[in-house]
Amino acid sequence: MPVAIKRKESNRMTNEKSMIMKKLALLLACLMLFAVLAACTSNGEDPDETPAATDETPGEGDDKGVNVYVEGIISSLDPYSSIEYVNWYVWNQIYETLVTVDAETGEIIPALAKEHTISEDGLTYSFVLEEGVKFHNDAELKAPDVVFSLNTAMEMPAMSSWTNMMEKAEATGDYTFDLTLKRQYAALPSMLAQLPIVNEAFYSSNDNHYDIACGTGPYMLEEGKVDPNTEITAVRFDDYRKGPASIPSVTFKVITDASTATIQLETGELDFLMVYSVSNYQPLVDTGNFNSTLVSAPHTAYISINNTVEPLNNKALRQALNYAADKETITLVAYEGLAVPARMLCNETSFGADFSEATDFTFDIDKAKEKLAEAGFPDGINFDDYDIELDYIPGSYHEKIAQSLKESWSQAGIEVSLRASETYNSDSAAGTYTLVTQGSSFTADMSFMATMYGTEGIDATNYARYSNPEVDDLFAQGDATTDSAERLAIYKEICEIVIDDCPHIPIQHKQMPFVWNKDLDAKVYPSNDHPWYVYEWSWK
Repeated sequence: MPVAIKRKESNRMTNEKSMIMKKLALLLACLMLFAVLAACTSNGEDPDETPAATDETPGEGDDKGVNVYVEGIISSLDPYSSIEYVNWYVWNQIYETLVTVDAETGEIIPALAKEHTISEDGLTYSFVLEEGVKFHNDAELKAPDVVFSLNTAMEMPAMSSWTNMMEKAEATGDYTFDLTLKRQYAALPSMLAQLPIVNEAFYSSNDNHYDIACGTGPYMLEEGKVDPNTEITAVRFDDYRKGPASIPSVTFKVITDASTATIQLETGELDFLMVYSVSNYQPLVDTGNFNSTLVSAPHTAYISINNTVEPLNNKALRQALNYAADKETITLVAYEGLAVPARMLCNETSFGADFSEATDFTFDIDKAKEKLAEAGFPDGINFDDYDIELDYIPGSYHEKIAQSLKESWSQAGIEVSLRASETYNSDSAAGTYTLVTQGSSFTADMSFMATMYGTEGIDATNYARYSNPEVDDLFAQGDATTDSAERLAIYKEICEIVIDDCPHIPIQHKQMPFVWNKDLDAKVYPSNDHPWYVYEWSWK
């Protein structure tokens, strides 16, 4: 950009002072020219150019990353090694699955697989993959990668809830493969939405390294920025099949103290917070400084009853325990009222969950006493006489659930002692307990409940060790038909039987409170495993 310099003419410079003034004026003009040229160069940069990842803190606008809260240590980036929620927060940004499930409608949405067909016997699913999809190591997604991923998942205990119906996967071409089932399973696509796809060569050469990952998702790990105990940074993958993400980086900040996380949101160190301590939620909302929302979580807090232990193997006693549970009060005390009372280990958002004609175990002291008498305890029961205690998960809302339930039961003449447990999960799976507070997730299809209520789930996630041949047969019927009306009728009957048998005491379906930066456009979903995707976010 040219700069005109006006000069004063004179006949002859005769003194030294005039010469000095002239040189200073020339120097000033040159400096002005340099500054203008620099500004022109800066303004002429390509606005669509993607900034390179650096170690510096992102700036404002398109260059600004996002800091999100993670409530626990990230135990592994191997997507088949565990099912802990905090791991999924990271996996969801790095890996993709063959299909996804709309958390609000249950609709199956194509992802890495663009279409599939089902054999007449319902045992073979044939898939066609999207072409040209890149992994983070620049390799193209091919059918052998998917086959390797699925067969690996089938061998991993942590994935059994989603793979127990699968026999094998086989490639039939570069972009096609078949998945063969052990039995008919109409809800298979919703299970595939839980199985991330990895690159075979990369995974095989870096087997089960917690700090290594290679997916096809919109973000990839930033080298040198992986510490599962403190924070992990992922940067956008510019070759992502849907195009580069708006936000260039996401840092997952591990903060195990909920109050500290709340403070960091207020000071701007965090941009997005799932409010793990619900008592912190309303004060944050009341400031008016943040965006916030509550979403229903597919998660049930419940009391698991070991149905094989006397006298808990008495159905009438289990019914009395359910009638004597004041779920409304328990929810208010334990979860600030940010939950709804539960009737089963899923709610009616799951396909087939229909409680319309099931027994209603709403809090009723008189009915509780009637059932106690029917069970042989007309004067009530003190579980201390049977060496039975109610174990609870310490340091969480489950502790408050146990305390409030104890008070509720006492009104019906049911007495129990409480005990903090650090081994509640292993005890539940092994059946070495009697009563324990628990929590579990459910999916968009009732078929998944076979793992909670079917005999096949004993020693896994059927913590109640509940076994009813009629229920097992109905679940098998539901898996064997693709007719929606037939499946709905089958699952409705299952709900009626299971709710009346009272293998557990369902307490509440929690709501997840989210709060985030006012300048961040974020979206959240009613899902424990897939509550948010940074790819869908942007800065205003």
